[in-house]
Formats: sequence, C-alpha cells, structure tokens
Amino acid sequence: MRKKKCKTCKETFQPVRQFQEACSVPCAVELSKLKLIKKQEREKRERKREDKKKLQDFKPIRHWLSKTQAVFNEYIRLRDKNESCISCDRPPHGDDYLTGSVWDCGHYRSIGSAAHLRFDPRNAHKQCVKCNRDLSGNTVEYRSRLVKKLGKEAVEKLESEYFVRKWTREELEAMRRAYRLKIKDLKQDMAA
Repeated sequence: MRKKKCKTCKETFQPVRQFQEACSVPCAVELSKLKLIKKQEREKRERKREDKKKLQDFKPIRHWLSKTQAVFNEYIRLRDKNESCISCDRPPHGDDYLTGSVWDCGHYRSIGSAAHLRFDPRNAHKQCVKCNRDLSGNTVEYRSRLVKKLGKEAVEKLESEYFVRKWTREELEAMRRAYRLKIKDLKQDMAA
C-alpha cells in the first residue's frame, strides 16, 4: 500500500489496513471525535431546518395574506409611478413609492367587500393618502376615472364579480414571488 496523510495530524504514514485514516491510536480517537462533532452539527442544522418549516406551517393564513399584500401594494405603486391619483388627479410628485406614506395602493372594490379581488391589478391603482384613507377611497371619483382608464365594460365586470376566494399558503407564496419578480423588472426598467 502507498503512503497516506493522517487526517488529524497531517503527517505522512504507512497504512496497515486499506481504509486506515489516522497514523496512530490517539489520532484515530481524535478523528472519531471530530467526525462525531460534525455529525452532531449536521443533525442540529437539520433539526433547525425542520423546526423552521414546522413554525412556518403553524402561522395563520392572515400572516401570509399581509406579506403578499405588502408586495402587491408596492408593485401597484411602482406600476403607476408616473400616473396621477386615480381619484383626484393629484400629480405624481414625491418619490415615496416604496413605503406608502405619500401614495397608497387603493382598491376600487374594498378588500372587505370583495376579497377575491384583493390581488387583482385591475382593481388596484395608485391613490393618494388623502383619497384612500381620509375620503374612504373617494369611490365616486375613482369609478369615473376607472371607466376612462379601463372602459365601462371592464368596470361593470369588476363590479359584478361575486364569489368567495380562500387563499392557500402555497398560492400566496407563489403570488408573492411573482410580484417580486415584476417589481424587480420595473425597477430595472426605471434604472435604464
């Protein structure tokens, strides 16, 4: 057999057995301790990963709804960045499109009355904080400008849609990933 390098002390030695990794008994004991420690660390990482997955499974659906809603709102504000407020024609000034302190993602049909349209881009547009929060969406003006933007048939279709939508965690995660990609594309287009 040819000479090997000891995995513990890194000295060259002549092995007696085919799969011998250490040059002496003390080195072999040290090597077995190192292997045991690595195995325990690997098992600990695996347990941590499993615990994290279990913890994600226990989070209520409203947690995933709010995370997806935040990404969707950011997408709408960036999509409509150069447009004025859908309700009052406030000009698109101010550069706060990410936090929503100047501009909101205003839903034509509210999330409470039409939860199935919560993540529908046809139902959501950039709206100033005054119209969305202070004037409760300013829906009369919102509708008239939405008819100009989408057309009367599209708005009537939005208004006539009624059904219950139950989102799953997997659907919400997929939607959040999709909107993040769209946000990334929008930001790249703006930078170019």
